[in-house]
Amino acid sequence: MKGDGLVISDRLLSSWLRCPRKAWQDLHGDPTQRAWHPQQAIQLGQEQQCLNRYGARRGLAMARGAAEAFRGAAAIQGLRLLAQEECVRLRGRVPLLLRRDTESRLGPWSYVPLLVRTGRFINREQRLCLAFLGRLLQGFQGQCPPRGLVLSADGSCQPVALEPLQPQLDELLEEMAVGLSQPHAPELVAERKRCSICSWRRPCNAHAAASGHLGDVSGVGSGRRRQLIQLQIPTIAVLAQSDPSWLGQALVQQGHPSQASHHNALAAALVLQARSQQSQQARRRPGPASFSVESSLTKRLCRSPGLLFYDIEADPDARENYLHGFLIRTRQDPGSPLDLTPDPTGIATRHHPILCLPHHGHGRCWQRIHRLLRHFPGWPLLHYGETERVELSRLAHRAGASATSREDLERRFVDVHQLVRQQWVLPLSSYGLKSVATWLGFRWRHPNAEGARAVLWWRHWRRHGHRHDLRRILDYNHDDCQATRVVAAWLLAQEQTPMA
Repeated sequence: MKGDGLVISDRLLSSWLRCPRKAWQDLHGDPTQRAWHPQQAIQLGQEQQCLNRYGARRGLAMARGAAEAFRGAAAIQGLRLLAQEECVRLRGRVPLLLRRDTESRLGPWSYVPLLVRTGRFINREQRLCLAFLGRLLQGFQGQCPPRGLVLSADGSCQPVALEPLQPQLDELLEEMAVGLSQPHAPELVAERKRCSICSWRRPCNAHAAASGHLGDVSGVGSGRRRQLIQLQIPTIAVLAQSDPSWLGQALVQQGHPSQASHHNALAAALVLQARSQQSQQARRRPGPASFSVESSLTKRLCRSPGLLFYDIEADPDARENYLHGFLIRTRQDPGSPLDLTPDPTGIATRHHPILCLPHHGHGRCWQRIHRLLRHFPGWPLLHYGETERVELSRLAHRAGASATSREDLERRFVDVHQLVRQQWVLPLSSYGLKSVATWLGFRWRHPNAEGARAVLWWRHWRRHGHRHDLRRILDYNHDDCQATRVVAAWLLAQEQTPMA
């Protein structure tokens, strides 16, 4: 095995399984280019909560330190272990060790590793990380446990056999030893959606932009990128120069003839998106389906005395929608066109946040929101993306709202994101609110504000009660509502501009 002197940790192994380039940069990258992201802190906090609940339910006293293993402690948390392989050292932190009545080097007992699962299913990364912890444990107690445990958020444990995973682990360690000893970073991953939460996103984004990586084209995932490369379309520039008709026929030949219309439409959309990004200019989507008076924002809002911009802040791991924020925009002159430009006086616009804590229950949360909606009867409810519509409709249903109330609610929803996608091709790799509003010049008041950071603020506030954390959350929600307003204002302005 290559890689003399290389130390492979459990975190490095996890990084490699997700993205070899990230693992390489963890070792060799310029630290000044690294940007902290709150996702890791959120995951560590969630892991600790799961372990605390697991220990409390089973009455386990969580010990710490290697000395406790020689005393036969029932559970040891956060033990750091080292092991020596051929030319490679292994290092890792075991979230939890559980004692079993099987003799080992430690005494008439041994330990099995427990890993906390963050997703719905046990994936390859988690299985191999568990096998890695088993390998570390083998060096510590003289034997590799036959199985490890994976703990889910609901408290259930699932055993994973470790012995069948050892050959895969050996191949992985060999692959890492070779790859991490190379002088240049591996290629960017084909699927770049998860790059937004990576600490190396800035240098990788710069590299992707410079190289014209197809993964930066909205609508191109790993599978579609492979297809395009097979068709000798390796970059955004080449895609932008491609003939949509030729590309459509090529995709039909790779797919099924019965889906010819789908492939032709897809080819036209991909080429148009690439041309927009290449020229850095927004383009109207061609065809009558992209814009109609009946579906226009102008038509939906023309007679309304005001608007409600709506945004939810949620903790997805806890499945909590903890804040429903409404930006109330009143039409100053009923006879004048609707004006969504910034309101420096604050007279026409105000933010109304509604905090929903778990002990409030669905009924109380819906009652407060419904009271606000009744105060503004018939006002359109503008949101960005389907999450707000789905979650608020679900809340109304769970709270036992009447059919009439739910129907009224459904009529109010206006998805600004859907309108943008239907009508426009933007020179952006993502059509998310942060991306589109930033492109239009909007800035959030807190630097690097994002959903994951808001979750961290929320958890800190719940635990410590610091008012500044709650203030940041309210500011972030207010800014999200304002960002939705900015995008809606741009759409209105474009609808009122004659098409060339």
